[in-house]
Formats: sequence, structure tokens, C-alpha cells
Amino acid sequence: MRASFKKAFAVVAATGAISLGGSAVAHATDRAQVPDVAGMTIPQATEAFYEAGFDNVTANVPDSQDPVIGTNFQAGTYVNENASILLIVPSR
Repeated sequence: MRASFKKAFAVVAATGAISLGGSAVAHATDRAQVPDVAGMTIPQATEAFYEAGFDNVTANVPDSQDPVIGTNFQAGTYVNENASILLIVPSR
């Protein structure tokens, strides 16, 4: 009885691994590269993210006229297009 349980568990584990691998490949296409927006205005940075495929972009100080100094993700990395992007501008 114990050997058949181990075989059944191995089959379920292998099936799960194949399923996870398949979904990981499918979701890899939902990733986009984070643009470098340092020095841009908030509207310019927001547009750069929209052009890169992101649509959930906000700023920590939305009405600031200061340039963006960074984001919550490092420029050049790939993240899910549904990720919440935070533009960081200095607060006075």
C-alpha cells in the first residue's frame, strides 16, 4: 500500500510541476520592461509607462512639478504589466 501511495504522489507532483511550468511560460509574455523615467515630468513618465504596456501608474505626489527621481521598480527590469507603478518625486 505504501509503494502505490508514493507512486500516486509522484504522478500528482509531476503533473503539478508540468502545469506550473506551462503557466509560467504563458504569463512570461505579460511582463514588460520598466522604462528609465528619472528626470522626466510626471506626465512624461506616465506616458512612457503607458507606451511600455503598463496602465496602473500613480505618483507619490501627484501634483508635483518636480522631476521624477525613480519608481518602485528598478529601470530595466521586467515586471508584470498589471503591476502598480509608483512614480517617486521629492516631496517638499
